[in-house]
Amino acid sequence: KRRFEETFGLGRKGFPPAQRRFAQAALSELLGGMGYFHGHSLVQSPLQERPVPAPAAALFTAVPSRSFFPRGFLWDEGFHQLLLARWDPALSREVIAHWLDLMNADGWIPREQILGEEARAK
Repeated sequence: KRRFEETFGLGRKGFPPAQRRFAQAALSELLGGMGYFHGHSLVQSPLQERPVPAPAAALFTAVPSRSFFPRGFLWDEGFHQLLLARWDPALSREVIAHWLDLMNADGWIPREQILGEEARAK
């Protein structure tokens, strides 16, 4: 609670206790929704009739729901990092580095990363 207040200052900004608890729960849910995924994405190529496995990759990311959407979404990650970068800048840099590692030779990062069997099953 002390670190949360030092980081975000909701108490000194006048937010009531119930709203501060809600904000703490939201941060907790974000942190609890982070996961490490490893495996192959399936990539459609104009040279192939069906999607083919891409090289194995890893992704440390926050996800909307680990039980229903166990994969990273690049757009969502930007919003996740607005909060996470304030709470733990080093952790935020680690997540961003993982996303940048997924960039292909043309500079493209797929908007959704479905790495491995667990993610593909959902």
